[in-house]
Amino acid sequence: MQIQVHKVEKKENEYLIHYQAGGSLPFVPHDVVLIHGKQYFIGTILKVESEQVLIRINPEYEDQLTGAIGLELAFSPTVSIQGADSIVEKLGYFPPFHYDRITAANMTKDQITLTIELSPASVLVPKSPDLEPSAEAPVIPETPVKDIPRYAVTFTFLETKEHVLTPVETENIILQLDFRYEEADMVVDIDALSGLSGSFLCRGIRAEITELHE
Repeated sequence: MQIQVHKVEKKENEYLIHYQAGGSLPFVPHDVVLIHGKQYFIGTILKVESEQVLIRINPEYEDQLTGAIGLELAFSPTVSIQGADSIVEKLGYFPPFHYDRITAANMTKDQITLTIELSPASVLVPKSPDLEPSAEAPVIPETPVKDIPRYAVTFTFLETKEHVLTPVETENIILQLDFRYEEADMVVDIDALSGLSGSFLCRGIRAEITELHE
């Protein structure tokens, strides 16, 4: 969908875009969208209102939020992942799982289950899927680790196929976990700092978040 940007208000990596379009934007909070300015980049929808939308993007693309831009839905976790609402309720957003650790994996021909323990950064620092994770984890607020809640998310991927995955290793640390639509399927891409990586297709996704206790 094309919109005409009139004004942009910035707060850290969140941008309130005042726009004109031919109708309401067909997005809901936490949707991941593909934005076409001078180049393509990813953003996360935070709030949609008539003629304005709050979005989180990598600040390096902020100069592209001008003139006519296109917005296309890449993935809607709250629509397509059963249990995503509970994750958003706990964390305030749906994380991209940067630097989080896969602690359990079970794979059959047509089902994959992954348990991912969230890092303190994922619990405390909401971010857009395209914040370009590097080999170094981000600095987190000065909160004692013992005071940070520990959570794990267990994904169950249903009717999986076209598995192209590396073996599970002793350490399996995610760089980024991406979801996108491909016709009737959903594509799951795992980029890793170490251990399990690759991609597969599935027809359904369930997710459950649990708080970990010592």
